[in-house]
Amino acid sequence: MLKKAIVLVSIVLLAWATVVAIDTFEGYQERITIAIAAPLSNASESAQRSGRAMVDGAQLYIKQVNKAGGVKGKKFKLEVYDDQGNPDVAQQVAKKIAQSNAIAVIGHYSSGVSTAAGKVYQDYKIPAVTGSATADGVTQSNSWYFRTIFSNSAQGTFIANYIKKILGSSKISLVSSPSTYGLTLGKTVEETFRQLGGEVASKWVLGDDIDQAIETIYQDLLALKNSGKDPGVIVMTANRNQVARLIAKMKSSKMDFPIFGGDSLAEISLAQRFEYSPEEKDEPGFFTNGIYAIAPIIFDISDDSGQQFRNEFEKQYKQAPGWVATCYYDAAKAIVEAIKRSDITWDDLPKDRLMLKESLATINSQETAFKGATRNIYFDYYGNAVAPVFVGIFDRRNFISAFSQLQIIPDLRAVANLEEQLDSGEIVKVGNNYMVKTHIVYTGMDINEISHIDEKTSSYLVDFFIWFRYQGDITADQIEFTNYGIERLDSGEKLTLKEPIDTDLNNDIKYKVYRVKADFHEKFDFHDYPFDLQTLSARFRHLNLTRDKLIYVVDFVGMRDTTTEEVLKNWKTAKVFDQITDWSVESAAFFQDTVINNSTLGNRRFIDTDSDIEYSRFNVVIKIKRDLVSFSIKNLLPLLFFVVVGYLFMFLPFDHMSVEAVSGLLLAIVFYHLSLIEGLPEGVGYVVALDYAFYIVYILNGLQLLMVVIGNSEGFQSGKIKISKLMEFGRVAFPVILVVYTSLLCWRYL
Repeated sequence: MLKKAIVLVSIVLLAWATVVAIDTFEGYQERITIAIAAPLSNASESAQRSGRAMVDGAQLYIKQVNKAGGVKGKKFKLEVYDDQGNPDVAQQVAKKIAQSNAIAVIGHYSSGVSTAAGKVYQDYKIPAVTGSATADGVTQSNSWYFRTIFSNSAQGTFIANYIKKILGSSKISLVSSPSTYGLTLGKTVEETFRQLGGEVASKWVLGDDIDQAIETIYQDLLALKNSGKDPGVIVMTANRNQVARLIAKMKSSKMDFPIFGGDSLAEISLAQRFEYSPEEKDEPGFFTNGIYAIAPIIFDISDDSGQQFRNEFEKQYKQAPGWVATCYYDAAKAIVEAIKRSDITWDDLPKDRLMLKESLATINSQETAFKGATRNIYFDYYGNAVAPVFVGIFDRRNFISAFSQLQIIPDLRAVANLEEQLDSGEIVKVGNNYMVKTHIVYTGMDINEISHIDEKTSSYLVDFFIWFRYQGDITADQIEFTNYGIERLDSGEKLTLKEPIDTDLNNDIKYKVYRVKADFHEKFDFHDYPFDLQTLSARFRHLNLTRDKLIYVVDFVGMRDTTTEEVLKNWKTAKVFDQITDWSVESAAFFQDTVINNSTLGNRRFIDTDSDIEYSRFNVVIKIKRDLVSFSIKNLLPLLFFVVVGYLFMFLPFDHMSVEAVSGLLLAIVFYHLSLIEGLPEGVGYVVALDYAFYIVYILNGLQLLMVVIGNSEGFQSGKIKISKLMEFGRVAFPVILVVYTSLLCWRYL
């Protein structure tokens, strides 16, 4: 007995030592270093907040890739440097990075700082990827620099076209900062707007004395307002921290001139800085409501993967990500993706850096693009991200998609009546690209009740309110529910919206709300039954308007509560799931995605091109988990009873253990097994977890049958081998097999 105890303790100590050794090795093994340079101190609060967002976004991806096992047997380390948002400091930091063992650098935040540091990276030949510096010169004159955001020339051209062709304004006034970013963006907007036939009414530059410059601009605008003159759209190509005070003074004086900003204004931090103002308490968004800005990412228009990134970021950092954090997540991913696609050997750092730079340059088409947090990204000849550009607008301190977006048309052959659509404004030319005007429809869904979950048909009854907010002459409410109840789908019946229960028209914004109560279907997966996690959803798309014409986006403002915690808390209060007591709700998500119709519908435009017919689809997806306690009480107690009865057989005199008795118990178990499986759909042709639970009972029952057969053999009957030894073996083997098997099941499913 003592020997067995010593062996057991030795095994435990060896296992513990092995775990510690592995953990120590992983902690000290060589990692691939990627540097990131950001303004983290001695800069404005706005710049430092962006610097922290840069690090958070990049660090989140590094953690994810390391958790997945790294790349080519190596994991990554993000080494953080503080450039203080200062070009001189940035050059010193850049030299430290270049002389370190970092294979690449992420950053810097601003264009001026990136340009200064970029000279060092070019001299030392180390690739860099920025997610925020937009001045053309950052990448145009430096083949070692890439970016996961658009350039100033791209966004400036876009801004000018959007104001002229979508907002319909023929006049603008410019407020620019004297920085590289502000001047180059402002110049592009001005030149493009003039080329389009527009008028630049006024121009101001925020000089060294910001306070004096803001006061001058304010007085000039006040004079225009008092004289009834129109300065047009006020285009601000400056840092949001610089123009925030000007915006505050304009709004306080009730200047309702439209404001349009570059990407610097497209951060919720602009609205948050006014959060505690008295005006904001009376009217949320008082200072920022209606301000337009260009952004590389807006989450309400993101697909499922974008929402997953948003939720993961919030879970990690307890706040929503802005476009800065997202673009730097993408910057980290660009470097890792390029490493994956390269033949880097890790034995020659200068050579590895060159190979990484060349690998980044090969990500240059739709075919070679990588999936970022919210979009597919590839680089043009100058290293600029070729990705969608979005127009956002502030609403109640939220930054959401504007009602009209512009999307590049990849193949003009798929466009019917091009000239006619150009004349009507449905298609516009921006630079060298033809872009289609896309209507954004804000959509929300409040669920009143979910009930009648039928596992046989994978269907359930949903009662909900659904609403639409939109502009323009579109039939936003002509929708098709793509997962309407399967029985009705089979019959050919379609679910259509009846009369709205409420409508409104305010400032050209239309609003309609409906109530729907219907069966929906989502194919259930029973592999893990009864430990299964199932999906309930309601999904719809427009009947005939394709994604280039209409996109349904989540009405985050109208729904108020969009995080899982908030949604589930309110649903619990509203007793949404009181009718399905055997399930608990794990998560809820609202998002839009793209559904493709593989049929050409006989349209020759699609036959002659590689274009797909794509529709925007709105999705509400709820994950529910079976209540194992409730299921066990209802269904597994009899199984436990069978196990107990079987074990008690072991304590009966052997003469009472007959084949008939054991077989009778086996037959009862089989029938009970079949009765439980009967509740699943007939098409389930795979083994479910519940089957494995019964398999152990069959094994134990088989053990008993084997004991009966052996006990009745000649050796036992002649008394040469004692029956008592056989029974002792069974009494020990039975619980040991049960415990080991049950532990394996728990490890696999719980």
